[in-house]
Amino acid sequence: MSTPERDYCYFIDHRKYNRNVGCRRHDNLYGINGGGSERDRWRADMEFYRHMRANGDPMALPSLLACLAFGWFCWNYHPGKGLWRGQLLRRFAKAPK
Repeated sequence: MSTPERDYCYFIDHRKYNRNVGCRRHDNLYGINGGGSERDRWRADMEFYRHMRANGDPMALPSLLACLAFGWFCWNYHPGKGLWRGQLLRRFAKAPK
């Protein structure tokens, strides 16, 4: 019995246009490994976009724009910089008292 494949795409159908591979790669390049610099995030986002374009996905550009905006707000790993001073999701879990 094989284990089901994990769905890495949260907002779009992962079964179309080989999206799950691109989403998994994007997560592995930036998010799951704890982030990196702005340049690393940009590189991961553009790799995701290029993968979607190469597969003829009509959601490539909207996904890139959403990824850039959502990523800045929720996965900003730079302590001491920007509005959130670190990853927003971590801020909710470990809010200062």
